[in-house]
Amino acid sequence: MRPERPRYEPALADAAEAESASRYPGFDPDGAFARLRQAEYGRLDRAGQVYLDYTGGGLYAAGQVEAHAALLRARVLGNPHSNNPTSLASSELLELTRSAVCDFFHAPREEYLCVFTANASAALRLVGESYPFAAGGLFALTTDNHNSVNGIREFARRKGAQLCYVPVTAPELRIDRAAMSRVLRAGGTGRATCWPSPLSRTSPGCSTTWTSSTRRTRPAGTCSSTPLPTRRPTRSTSAGSRRTSPRSPSTRSPAIRLASAAC
Repeated sequence: MRPERPRYEPALADAAEAESASRYPGFDPDGAFARLRQAEYGRLDRAGQVYLDYTGGGLYAAGQVEAHAALLRARVLGNPHSNNPTSLASSELLELTRSAVCDFFHAPREEYLCVFTANASAALRLVGESYPFAAGGLFALTTDNHNSVNGIREFARRKGAQLCYVPVTAPELRIDRAAMSRVLRAGGTGRATCWPSPLSRTSPGCSTTWTSSTRRTRPAGTCSSTPLPTRRPTRSTSAGSRRTSPRSPSTRSPAIRLASAAC
């Protein structure tokens, strides 16, 4: 028997909103947020729904739908990676999107690649399949992580790499920085160390602050975010990958500086 769906009570919602406004008068003092919510996400009120899964997936705005529909009506777009007019138009939009992503993360295009995958799990599977795990290497991850990240353990085990869990501290559930530094130093120089860390976690719904500390402590050849294949991909995917030259020490153990993987 299916559980009964909770009913949306407008009066209760209005009362809760009024109580919140009285407790936090500094929030949205000029009503800009309320106007944005009504304009872009008014369907929540019309449908009588409350959406709380923003760490799992953000809602699309009405303006995004309208802009995309207008684009599709105005343009003729084909499969990218060909030389006909419709393919070139799609390729142009893909490159603009990659540039926008790199600009958002302040990642120079001459150093980084931006690729697209179907979802985070697909990107993480690429990590497990392509990362150069080997005996003497290290796969370090937090005790609180997405199942798709945990699944990379099997690829690491298969190639003889060590596994190490870094604890989080209560009650904030932040990464234990001292433990993280010890683990990264233990990775050693010249050995592939993979350190996937979520910037926000869907279960507790909190963010993770770790990037600056990782940059100070990681040894050479350490991946401090979600790595991608060592070859430049010919298709699209979703994280950032640092380009390396034949003389770069990270060629054997690719380093990825973008802390942007959605896990």
